[in-house]
Amino acid sequence: MPISTKTEYAVRALSELAVSSVERPVSITEICRKQNLPRKYVEQLFRKLKQSGLVQSTHGARGGYSLNKSIASISLQNIMEAVDESYVKSFCSSENQSSHCLGLPCGFHELWDEIKEHLDGYFDSIKLDQIIAKL
Repeated sequence: MPISTKTEYAVRALSELAVSSVERPVSITEICRKQNLPRKYVEQLFRKLKQSGLVQSTHGARGGYSLNKSIASISLQNIMEAVDESYVKSFCSSENQSSHCLGLPCGFHELWDEIKEHLDGYFDSIKLDQIIAKL
């Protein structure tokens, strides 16, 4: 299963934010410079991250972003849910019946839903502090 560019960039940006924002908020410009990320794209991601409650913003000359939760409580699942509409895409699931389904109810729905449930649990077990420790 490929990880989306949205998720990859969000993880890189939040990792940089976690390391750099200990004493002060960090600007998107600084995050993008250090991680070599496109600014406009990251601005869009940070709007979603803020809406989800993972980051908070501070306005003003010394403004920027900081984490809104501890790095031990932010999971890869939280990040993926914040920036990706759906990270598991299959032709058929109980949420998405399509012409690819083999009958109704489709015999594969349960399999795909079970796989998604396992992936959700795995991604939820990976925390931002563990990601940073591997850098």
